[in-house]
Amino acid sequence: MTRTLLINCYLNSTKISNLQTVLNNYTNCKVVSFENIQLGYQLEGFDAVVISGSEARIVNASDRAKYENVLRLIETCNLPILGICFGHQLLCSTFGAKTGTLPQPVIDKFEKINVVQTGEIFSRFKGEQKIPLSEYHNDYVLRESLESAGFKLLADSPSCEVEAVKHITNLFYGVQFHPERIIIENETHPEGHKVIENFFVHVVKRFG
Repeated sequence: MTRTLLINCYLNSTKISNLQTVLNNYTNCKVVSFENIQLGYQLEGFDAVVISGSEARIVNASDRAKYENVLRLIETCNLPILGICFGHQLLCSTFGAKTGTLPQPVIDKFEKINVVQTGEIFSRFKGEQKIPLSEYHNDYVLRESLESAGFKLLADSPSCEVEAVKHITNLFYGVQFHPERIIIENETHPEGHKVIENFFVHVVKRFG
């Protein structure tokens, strides 16, 4: 089984447990807090990096400053990366993509995600398919800044113009939604776990 570095970006570190549990179905995780990522952090022995969500706000300079070492790790990483929610925003902003704040936050709901490009993390889904995926965020990546930052759009939604991206030259993927969360109140949609599985089956294992 592959080995993955899971960077815990949550300020309340216990919030990582759900994502860690789901990832362990597909890979062996080592969880490291963002506070313990130092310059020159060694990735030897890992096959992939996953960067979690966070209560921090990418649009706040003071919050972003806490993650400078994570940004530096992304810059030098030669492994596949999956950034989730805040991790997706960090990933994109590392390469110069701009971020903004939604007029209305999307809080703990399933959003219909529109797949713009199939394959890889969206393998086994159809183009233009509307996929119910869990969302909880205030901020987002601006679509107009993707191309100059070296990313291409993979998915969007009615509430957010950038729901998923892939870097043009690296195996770096970002998703604004939370694929690890498949249950909200009495509603269950397993599609998010398929996205995670696709990352490890169609990206990480092929890379290795």
